[in-house]
Parts: sequence; structure tokens; C-alpha cells
Amino acid sequence: MKTGRNDPCPCGSTRKYKKCCAAAGERGAVLPDKLTPAELVRERGAAFGRGDFSFIYDSYHSDSPFRRTFPNRAEYLRYGASTLSGDFRIRECRILKERIAGEEAQVLFYLDTLYQGERSESFELSLFLLTDRGWRYHSSAKMDRGDFAGAIDDFDWDDFVAENGEISF
Repeated sequence: MKTGRNDPCPCGSTRKYKKCCAAAGERGAVLPDKLTPAELVRERGAAFGRGDFSFIYDSYHSDSPFRRTFPNRAEYLRYGASTLSGDFRIRECRILKERIAGEEAQVLFYLDTLYQGERSESFELSLFLLTDRGWRYHSSAKMDRGDFAGAIDDFDWDDFVAENGEISF
């Protein structure tokens, strides 16, 4: 049976289909399946900004700590819509490094965000795992921008390890 435009979205978001997944399809929404890890970082940020919690959920690896916390997609979509929606804006997302080794990849990036009037700057090292449907976000470690005195573009893999000790995802 086909979902009507005014029916509840089958993804479980509690929004009407025309305002949720149908709208994403009309916008030509990107699917996580075809993205490189670095592209996935950018698209996840954009998805947070537009409140596309379906994309965010679908971009997580099934073994990620996040998916252990939210095993039910519909439950997360309701949570995201009620708790995370709103005043979120990425001021800058700068990919600094990407390394891919077989079925594992790491992306090092700088992120400058504004959420509910609070600005946050950080470096993030994210782990991605390759699945039969493409790369998926597994986990990450963050470092506050204030903990690195150098220029953003000078930040490197070793700086992350040096400031945080051993990295564990």
C-alpha cells in the first residue's frame, strides 16, 4: 500500500510523509550509501542542520555505540524531532585529513557550530566502517579547539593523539 502525502511518515518521525521522507526525496536528498567517509562527515552535519534525523540514523554503523543506545529507528526519530531539532547551524566544517585502510577509515576535521546560541569549536576524529551498503559512521573522539594553540590547518593526526593520549573509539 502506498503512503499518502498526509499520512504519518513510515520512518516513524511522527511528521506527515510530505514534510519528512517525501520532502527529502523531492530535495534530491543524498543517501549515505554512495558517500566517501569525508563526504559523509559533511552530509551528517547538513542533516543535523535541516533536522533530517532519518539520514543521521541511517548513516550509523549497526555496531556503533549510538545504535546500542537507540536500537529502534522510530524511537530515535521521535527523540531527534522533540529534543535535537531547532537552532543548530554549522558555521564551518573543514576536513583536515582522511585515511582509508581496507574496510576502516578515519576522518580528522574541524567543526565550528552554533546551537541554541552557544558556539562550539572542536577537532573530531571519526571512525567509519565499510559495509555492504557503503561507509557508516561508527564513533569518534573530540578535542576542544582551545586545547590546540596552532592554526586549524596545522592540526594533524599526531596532535590529536598528543593532546588526548591513546585514542579509543
